[in-house]
Amino acid sequence: MRRTFALLAPLLLLLAACGGSAEPTPVPAPTPTPREISAAVGRATQASQSVHFAVALSGKPVPIDATGLTLLNAMEGDLKRPDGVLAVLNVTIGGGVAEIRTVSLAGQQYITNPITRQWQCLAPGVAFDPAVLFAPDKGIEFLLQESFSDVTLVGVEQLDGRAHYHLRGSMPPEPLQAISLNLLGVGPVAVELWADQASMRATRLVLVDTATDPTTPTTWTISFSDYDKTVDVRAPVQC
Repeated sequence: MRRTFALLAPLLLLLAACGGSAEPTPVPAPTPTPREISAAVGRATQASQSVHFAVALSGKPVPIDATGLTLLNAMEGDLKRPDGVLAVLNVTIGGGVAEIRTVSLAGQQYITNPITRQWQCLAPGVAFDPAVLFAPDKGIEFLLQESFSDVTLVGVEQLDGRAHYHLRGSMPPEPLQAISLNLLGVGPVAVELWADQASMRATRLVLVDTATDPTTPTTWTISFSDYDKTVDVRAPVQC
């Protein structure tokens, strides 16, 4: 009996090692795809309470009136969700540079006359409204989730000492026309996106309107900063 047990002991140990009590082999979590990263960036950016934005335009000029005499150069302001925006538009009017202030709140836009600097109320769709750029159901963060196509991960880069995802892809013109009063989206738009890897919030977005000019296409560079700071948006006049 002792000899038989001695012969069987190694076999019993082997069977025990292979039994159900062994720990399962861990399966590594799948790496997010570039498309999943862009969607996560859109959600994280949209979840912020407020954000400071700056938009610089380069390449072919962008007229913002029917006469083509008023050109949009840049704009800068603060967004308070869901629909409050304070912004200053830098424009060229007849060769001279001027500033136009605008406030949007609860669907109503207010704007200053570039000559008298007096506030006036505008009907929806009459002038470009920066608030529409960030509309929750169609704005730029929404498009990062729903309309960012052919997305590739360029790499992870350092911006201001922080690791950022750098994504590249494209967007169709129609949804961009809808949020820019047709100022953006003459044709397919090439997109470059940088987002903080830790917070997943957008830091920089470059939109190249490829069909505007073969050599110097209109380019919108949008910078995001100062997330969740206190922003007070009030109506400047009664409509």
